[in-house]
Amino acid sequence: FKRYLSMRRGLNSRGICDNSSPLFCKKTTRKTEVPSKEDEEYHEASETQVICVGVESICTPIQNTCRLFMKDIAVVKLKTKVNYTDYIQPICLPTNCEDPPASSTAYSVGWGRILEYYDPNEYEDDHEDEDQIDDLEIQKHINKTSRGVTSVKSQTEQTGFVTFHDANSLMQREIDLIDQDQCTAQLKSKVPDYIICTSGGSCHGDSGGPLMYEDNGRWTLVGVISDGPDDCYHPEKPLLFVKVSHFVDSLISTFMQARNHSDRNAICATDDARKDCVTRAYQFHNYTLK
Repeated sequence: FKRYLSMRRGLNSRGICDNSSPLFCKKTTRKTEVPSKEDEEYHEASETQVICVGVESICTPIQNTCRLFMKDIAVVKLKTKVNYTDYIQPICLPTNCEDPPASSTAYSVGWGRILEYYDPNEYEDDHEDEDQIDDLEIQKHINKTSRGVTSVKSQTEQTGFVTFHDANSLMQREIDLIDQDQCTAQLKSKVPDYIICTSGGSCHGDSGGPLMYEDNGRWTLVGVISDGPDDCYHPEKPLLFVKVSHFVDSLISTFMQARNHSDRNAICATDDARKDCVTRAYQFHNYTLK
């Protein structure tokens, strides 16, 4: 049961907080507010920062539901410590059950899919001497079976088109928080207190990434991306994050301090239960787990 470990945000030199869905291995890279224009040089620089660290144990909370609003968070304990560098840095955990300050600005980061809108008229004016865009290839992009493509097409087909591609560098975006009452109204379902909602801000491939805020140079981890709208270009519903502060005492600190299997079994789901819950969560969303 492989996990996606990109060292997005380390809790300390041996602990990582991520979501519990099965993903894949990915490289480390530098957090940046503005993606580098020199993508090839940037990519080559990040190649030198690849590290491979074994996993000692994984802890996910015992679940009440494996559908919407599952406690989609995991703490991963590494076999060895990781040295901090310009590319690998820790982040502060919030106080237990603490909400982010009302005045704070929240950010999400990730290597997920980027959506770009093109106006055909502007493209023709600016690229008269360049090769023409292959309409069939554009249509393939728009008709991809990934989440949200259909509604993107319907809203842009008369004025322009949207293309999708993977980010070459770590992307960051400022996003707005939504209170529980507003989120409940938009989802038409009661939102539990361990969920934080935002008005979009992330896309396919960002799952497990952090929601965070800065206060006088101190970055705090607020949430972990769990679920979101099918259409990340025109989101029809809020993006859902698991609230990290809800699990600081009950899961994260307790797991990192656990001395034996008995201690861990009291707070962590078993491997079979974890796999079964993730499988059922994928089935709920009509996804195939490979």
